Amino acid sequence: MTQTLAIFLDAYRDLNSRKLFWLAMVISALVVAIVGALGIDDTGVSALGFHFNSKFVNTLFFPRDLFYKLIFQNLGINIWLTWLAAILALISTASIVPELIANGSIDMMLSKPITRSRLFLTRWVTGLFFAGFQAAVFVIASFLVIGIRGGAWEPGLFLAIPVVVVFFSYLYCFCALMGVLTRSTVASLLLTLVFWLALFGAQKAEQFLNYGRLASSMEVTAIERTIASRLEKNADADVDKLRAELVSETISAGRWNSGYWPAYAIVTVLPKTNETTEWLSRTLVKQSNFRPPAKDDDEMRFFGSSRVKRKEFEQATYDDAESRKGALWTIGTSLMFEAVMLGGCVWLFRRRDF
Repeated sequence: MTQTLAIFLDAYRDLNSRKLFWLAMVISALVVAIVGALGIDDTGVSALGFHFNSKFVNTLFFPRDLFYKLIFQNLGINIWLTWLAAILALISTASIVPELIANGSIDMMLSKPITRSRLFLTRWVTGLFFAGFQAAVFVIASFLVIGIRGGAWEPGLFLAIPVVVVFFSYLYCFCALMGVLTRSTVASLLLTLVFWLALFGAQKAEQFLNYGRLASSMEVTAIERTIASRLEKNADADVDKLRAELVSETISAGRWNSGYWPAYAIVTVLPKTNETTEWLSRTLVKQSNFRPPAKDDDEMRFFGSSRVKRKEFEQATYDDAESRKGALWTIGTSLMFEAVMLGGCVWLFRRRDF
């Protein structure tokens, strides 16, 4: 235990000496300070003594606490913690594994009475510490801003800290694997970014196909209801036309389904960066009432739908995600893939002749 702690502290001192570590902390504090400087009243928003009248952004439309919660969700989670801060963390930690196996450094480490597995895992956990510390600073500051400025104390916000660490671990595990294989910081970082973009593309494709599947299914149901209503009223003038539309939309729904389920199977076995973020957002909606005001019940013109209402579609996609994309599917299957990658890292590290 003493050896593990010593290696961990050594890796921490190495991270602490890097300028990017403190740059990320300063930017996190600055982002929260900017949000804290914003104000909202029944006529509009204010910032640093300047007031801007708005008919749509005011306390008549947004309750004060919801205003700050939505900023935390859309700016803090969807942009800062899971994109910009994650990139900074990758840049700062990508060199941990390549530097560990560099000549001179690894010789000194292996001279100590410690197993290679424990040595590698200790250094890997140090990288996760960077992401966790960064997320903790941002979330704690946001908790105070929402509580003081918005008047709502939401302990559920702290769920973001472990979820962001798990999100980062998907990427950092791949980065560590590339570090062991290439021994190059630049190569492992670039390959990790490519891997991240590939995951992003696969999840967006699955999401697009799912939206099309749901919209087409809802359109079929709406046409069936319209036909039943016309028949009840003996207004069968357009029933034949509606039945032709029903056949066409049923075929379309089958095509959406045939494209969706293979994409869903592929995404299931991969780490789910986007889905992890969206699961966190849905959880905050339930626990801390992050839901924005409902949109007008206008028709949705996406995916060829003409009878589906926008609110109905948004509710259907939310319910579908809640029923099929919970924590077990989103995080559990991602951690299984990560465990395979981490096991490969340890196996290669133990077998490599340094």
